[in-house]
Amino acid sequence: MANIATRLKAARQVFQAGRTVRSGSNKQLPFAWPILKQGTPEWHLVDLDSYIAEGFNMNSLVYSAIMYKVRATLTAPLRAYSGDEKNPEELPKDNPLQARLLQPNEDQSWAEFQSRNVVFFNVTGNVYIYIDPRTGEMHSLNPARTYVIPMPGEVAGLAGFLYVPVGKSPQNPDDCIKIIKGDMMHIKLPNPMDPLEGLGYGMTPMLPAAQVIDVDNMITKFLNIFFKRGAMVTGVLQFDRPLTEDTVDMVIERWKEKYGGYEDWGVGVLDRGGTYNRTSLTFEEMGFGEIDGRGETRILGPFGVAPILIGAKVGLDSSTYSNYEAARQAVWEDTLIPELTWFEMEYQRRFNKENEFVQFDFSRVPALQRAVVRQVTAAYTLIQTGVPPNQAYRTVGLRIGEIPNGDEPLILSGPGAQQGPRADADEESWGQREDVPE
Repeated sequence: MANIATRLKAARQVFQAGRTVRSGSNKQLPFAWPILKQGTPEWHLVDLDSYIAEGFNMNSLVYSAIMYKVRATLTAPLRAYSGDEKNPEELPKDNPLQARLLQPNEDQSWAEFQSRNVVFFNVTGNVYIYIDPRTGEMHSLNPARTYVIPMPGEVAGLAGFLYVPVGKSPQNPDDCIKIIKGDMMHIKLPNPMDPLEGLGYGMTPMLPAAQVIDVDNMITKFLNIFFKRGAMVTGVLQFDRPLTEDTVDMVIERWKEKYGGYEDWGVGVLDRGGTYNRTSLTFEEMGFGEIDGRGETRILGPFGVAPILIGAKVGLDSSTYSNYEAARQAVWEDTLIPELTWFEMEYQRRFNKENEFVQFDFSRVPALQRAVVRQVTAAYTLIQTGVPPNQAYRTVGLRIGEIPNGDEPLILSGPGAQQGPRADADEESWGQREDVPE
């Protein structure tokens, strides 16, 4: 219970700042939902179907970037372990938790299941995983047909989710499937405009790139029409006789109907006495290559994938083998591992038990294996300065488990080696072992 001084202070804050401050055991969230949002499905912030159709399905850059992530992350599967994260021991395949991860549901393997999740995560910014309370199976739901439901009443929070089957409408909840919050995992990207204060929908990475994606789609369609029709009409119509305003309007309207826009252009036909003068720029004059490269970088930026990795022109123009290898490692360190962390934390919240836990296995990721040599070198440098081996390996990120006597500094022989505090160690100590590197 708060004392009188605390209550007086809280009351003063309310009168001065116009806000309610609760103390003691009656703590509540400092926000509440408007009445219109309570207990009803929250509408999506963007048209997710259009992002899927015009982005992932239509734009080759978007598709290539997302599918690169899909293929890359399949090399780091989610696995179940016993012990603790410092000394993980992978559970056998017949372990119930391990078996569930290997095959999330009756019809999908882990590769199929997680690939679908990675696509949804990058296209819509949201992943919904329904866990069947009867069987424990996991099912990835289409975010375009899944809605969050704010808690009814004055209590802020989520009541659950609404899944809308194909052909049904969220405006008729009785025709849809209501899912309680405890049976759903919702993984989402940050959304600063979320009206539900972070409890609602995530923001798709395609949103900041939407205009550039539209331009890229129009350029692609423009080029398609250009090579089909083989001509371009963009210029000024001149006549050798005076024209009334009505005639000018009619000519402009007829020209626009036949040849206007990037979809309607071709060979123009003029009436007697008319001439056409080109005023537009050619592809070379308007720097079409630079425009194309600008679009590539601005589309791929929100996805965190370097152009060189998907064969984009702006990346290939300055590509070398070393650049490609560096880009592969960078995309893992800067993009893929952080994104998988969003998934991992939610999986751990759901599946971790007293002596069992789940985490992604990065030991087979080819791009990260090239960093092992540098990690070993860094660990050996730390050991030379007197850092215990186990601590040195953890510091540089090597997952090799605990080694015997590894919590004490080593005595290394050889020129420049520093003597650690275990100068009196016996012959069986780490300082006398033949397999210690010199």
